[in-house]
Amino acid sequence: MSKHLSLRAVFVLCALILVSVVGCQPADTTANSDSGSKKVATYEGGEVTEGELQQFAQQSGLGELDPSSPEYETAVQQVMPQLVGIEIAKTYAQEEGITVSDKEVDQELETIKQQVGEQARASGQNLENQEAFDQALEENNISEQELRQDIRENLPVQQVQERVSGNAEPSRDEVQKFYDDNKTQFTQPAQRCARHILFNKDQKEKAEEVKAELENGGDFAALAKENSQDPGSAEKGGDLGCLGKGETVPPFEEATFAAEQGEIVGPVETEFGYHLIEVTEIREEQTQPLEDVEAQITDQLAATQQEEEFTKWLDEQKKERNVKYLPGYKPASQG
Repeated sequence: MSKHLSLRAVFVLCALILVSVVGCQPADTTANSDSGSKKVATYEGGEVTEGELQQFAQQSGLGELDPSSPEYETAVQQVMPQLVGIEIAKTYAQEEGITVSDKEVDQELETIKQQVGEQARASGQNLENQEAFDQALEENNISEQELRQDIRENLPVQQVQERVSGNAEPSRDEVQKFYDDNKTQFTQPAQRCARHILFNKDQKEKAEEVKAELENGGDFAALAKENSQDPGSAEKGGDLGCLGKGETVPPFEEATFAAEQGEIVGPVETEFGYHLIEVTEIREEQTQPLEDVEAQITDQLAATQQEEEFTKWLDEQKKERNVKYLPGYKPASQG
């Protein structure tokens, strides 16, 4: 398969993107029509039909391919290499007797439910795995039985990939190099946790008075609730959480990052008015040590290497099986 598709993309795509903007649609009925049965590619041991092409295009988020569209040829060239590769892997699985059990289908379905649940919660939806999964099926207009069938048909592709790519794993040096080259990925930028009291632009004198109260032991949270013109933070005692650079207007950021922990600074003038600011916690930039992320990097690089091995194997299979395309369906890279 192409690097553009993950291992489970064939049968998980619709489920995984249910909480994103793009939605999958069920396969068009043209898959069962005369035009749908037209062979658009053949190879030793199998074939690819127009209906399978349309279904795969929809599962890949491209929607139904319209032959009259000026983008049709480009879309076909994008889809065909992936689709032919998948169909060859399915053929190979059949030839080698690679099948999946009901238990394996159940396990894959549970993995999908967990992934969908995690993605839903990451997007702010308070849903259990099953709730998110049910919502996925409804929004994408597919049934659990249909998804289960997709898994049954396509899980052998994953098993073929695992067989032909072997136990490809990165070396320690490769892991170290990736870590060194991508340290920003594992670095938490410096932050300042702060709270503030906002006064209107004509309340500078009032801000000075409240600052004096604070310096004489006044309760910051209580004074924020009483005086702050920032409704978003006033009810929380002025709490703004932890902020990194670039997240606030420059005068506020400069004052916050220059302050000591527990220091009251201000009044600081910004376009919003005058701020009294207290830094409640200083968080310096921190980079996770390699030992904390080594397993994550190893898994990431191993997946990439295994997919590269699988892609090489598929390229060899396409040559050995003498893939032939109907005119207009040949990928540009095939000449």
